[in-house]
Amino acid sequence: MMKYLVLGSGLQGRALAYDLLKFDEGCSVTLGDVNEENLKEAERLISNENLTTAKIDVFDIKNTAKFMAEADVVVNSLPHSWEFTKSFYEACIKAKAKAVFTDYWEWKRQYEFDEQVKKAGSLVVPGLGIVPGFGNICVGQLAYEFDQLEEAAIYCGGLPVERGVAPLDYMVLFNVESLLDLYLTDAEVIQDGKTAVEKHFKNIETFIIPGYGPVDAMKTDGLYSLNKTMKEKGVKRLYETTLRYPGHYQTMELLEECGFFDKELIEVNGVKVSPREVSEKILNNTMKKIPGVRDFTYLLVRGKGLKDGKYIEKSYEILDYSDEEAGLTSMERTTAYPASIAATILAHDDIDMYGVVEPERVFVGERFEKMVKELAKRNVIVYEK
Repeated sequence: MMKYLVLGSGLQGRALAYDLLKFDEGCSVTLGDVNEENLKEAERLISNENLTTAKIDVFDIKNTAKFMAEADVVVNSLPHSWEFTKSFYEACIKAKAKAVFTDYWEWKRQYEFDEQVKKAGSLVVPGLGIVPGFGNICVGQLAYEFDQLEEAAIYCGGLPVERGVAPLDYMVLFNVESLLDLYLTDAEVIQDGKTAVEKHFKNIETFIIPGYGPVDAMKTDGLYSLNKTMKEKGVKRLYETTLRYPGHYQTMELLEECGFFDKELIEVNGVKVSPREVSEKILNNTMKKIPGVRDFTYLLVRGKGLKDGKYIEKSYEILDYSDEEAGLTSMERTTAYPASIAATILAHDDIDMYGVVEPERVFVGERFEKMVKELAKRNVIVYEK
């Protein structure tokens, strides 16, 4: 019987724990969090005898490592900050634990722990959501299949099924702070085989989502480790975009130009406030998830290159919808499932890799096929074109 430890019991952590218990038959899951209310909510929603909860403060390295040492695989679903990431790694190394991350916070710095993880005889795979995550894995699979992958692009977005229902035609499915970081960060891309930077809000193209029509695709800083691994493989052009309904980015750009996202304090009626923090509060309320309004996630990963002496194009595509019965948004599903499936693969397969290893190097070939089959069991269908 496999034992999993999921750290962080928010929306994503609960979806992970639920999925592991449902699809890895007989396994046990410990859900750890410093917030006891989150843990009580998780117990209420999941209601499974193989679920236990524990108050775990990741900054208490010794205690966290004790829990990690009892698990076959640990899943990091903690808040996006380097302090959490650093403490997680330190506990992981102390416990000699295998682990996966749902995110890729400050991905370049994660290699700082590579040698220590190797010495511990462990494997840590960061970045296992949808993007970064399964989108990156699809690019890795294309590079694995092609004799030479020349270029690739990732198109991904989570949107309300109906237009005109949600303000700004968008619902925040995690947190506004991360959303604004995504919008306001210039995008690193690969151009002519080298890293290049494209200005945010200035690199929007029109893209067609089947059944939904034209949307805006803005290049965002979502390649993460692909900027390293695909350059090493000789890829000449690569970028990632985030999809939104037309008009959304233009509104956000106008707000930025007017200073609503400035971090420098200003004085209002004798009180110093941060425009960015005020805007986050307002947008969090304005774009909050509307009960009963379904959402969908679309992903297209397209690659072009040389295979068997011919230049060809191949793509992988997902169109997934929220599960209203289970109370899971599509973004929760498509973000949590690659991480939970990756955790089960690490638990059950003897993977001869150590250190901090990119998902696009681990989950290719047979392991890619395994992940696709497991996603299908969860009604997340990956189409091959």
